Amino acid sequence: MFEVNFDGIIGPTHNYGGLSEGNIASISNSQNPANPKKAALQGLKKMKILRDAGLIQGVFLPHERPYLAKMREMGFTGSDKQIINKVASHSPHLLHNLYSASSMWSANAATVSPSVDTADQKIHITPANLNAMFHRSIESDFTYHQCLQIFKNESFKIHKPVPPISGYGDEGAANHLRVASNHEQKGFEIFIFGTSAFKAYNSSIMRQAKEISHTVALKHQLNTEHYFLLQQNQDAIQRGSFHNDIVSLSNENIFIAHEKAFEDRNALNQIIRVLENNVSNFQFIEIKENEIPLTDIIKSYLLNSQLVSTTDGEMLMILPADVRNFDNCMQWIDKLKQISPVKKFEFVDIKQSMMNGGGPACLRLKVLMNNKELEGVNKNFILDDNKVEQIKHLIQSFYRDRILPDDLKDPDLLDEFQMILDQYTQIFDLENFYSFQ
Repeated sequence: MFEVNFDGIIGPTHNYGGLSEGNIASISNSQNPANPKKAALQGLKKMKILRDAGLIQGVFLPHERPYLAKMREMGFTGSDKQIINKVASHSPHLLHNLYSASSMWSANAATVSPSVDTADQKIHITPANLNAMFHRSIESDFTYHQCLQIFKNESFKIHKPVPPISGYGDEGAANHLRVASNHEQKGFEIFIFGTSAFKAYNSSIMRQAKEISHTVALKHQLNTEHYFLLQQNQDAIQRGSFHNDIVSLSNENIFIAHEKAFEDRNALNQIIRVLENNVSNFQFIEIKENEIPLTDIIKSYLLNSQLVSTTDGEMLMILPADVRNFDNCMQWIDKLKQISPVKKFEFVDIKQSMMNGGGPACLRLKVLMNNKELEGVNKNFILDDNKVEQIKHLIQSFYRDRILPDDLKDPDLLDEFQMILDQYTQIFDLENFYSFQ
């Protein structure tokens, strides 16, 4: 068993529309100029680090933006460009939602359970419905169909997104952890939720419903003794931990979390006891508030790092370059190197993603599989050196280096963006991938 990461290629409409309630970075940078070219190149460079470490790297292609089908569904009529003009005149904020490049954060694309965990020994994948935010909820159908194209044979079971309950949704792998002795062993999956879908809160930013997390676990045919439901810390959510992968992470037998990551300490302690009794060399590493305050954890995105096992048996942590600005975080990294199998550290500049609230872990969906299961993956979606160079050339040649949200009102941008998406389908040898083709 080994991990294959599927990163979302950052699309040409990357902008700072400030669409994500509860996401401090997104709101703080609202209406600032974005640099789609730099963003996409930064994402591609992070993928190369994984490939250089010996891991297989896959991709999700950008979603079709602007989302004209949704505009028509909402009653707008006319030619494509006439519709864009009408939406821009009626509601610029709606237009920004329908141009969002947020599918780049593929940790929210789906929840994945490996075959070693499931009763039918298939890899189960449930695309997230992302119902809490309109600009993300429009991703789920295309993600489902893209998953069907990537994970093609009987080794995979692709579920449809779970319907929302009472307005609450499902945020995918960003609220999901797995702990096991190693990738080959049956693991324990932890589903993190914000609230019950049937309990009213004053806040509207608790995105994950307990009942939907439970539904995903049932659909994935997980043993009831091998999965847990654990509530996010409500204060952490209010202070900017809109997904749990900002305050916790795991890889194989390592589970790292901030002291204020979870609401119920007793529930967490019960889970830790089960893991201590069943996972070889299990290590729970807790960051205390007096060691690194929650505010700094959230600002630095320290725990939104990507923790992976490399081919030489050591663990590599890929961290946002911004972490270097926090002395307490750097001191903790030195400590982590001494007390854990995490011995390698890479800092990546993904500032364009970070300004919208996405660190290294946000940019990828982790899928554990064996060689037989890998044979069932559509190789068109797996990066090689040739594809990397073609993508880089496309980005450097045609992506803009400056976009403001209001720039998206220009209907003539449609031709430019559709041309870029069409070029991607040629690089990846895909036919009729987008509706305009």
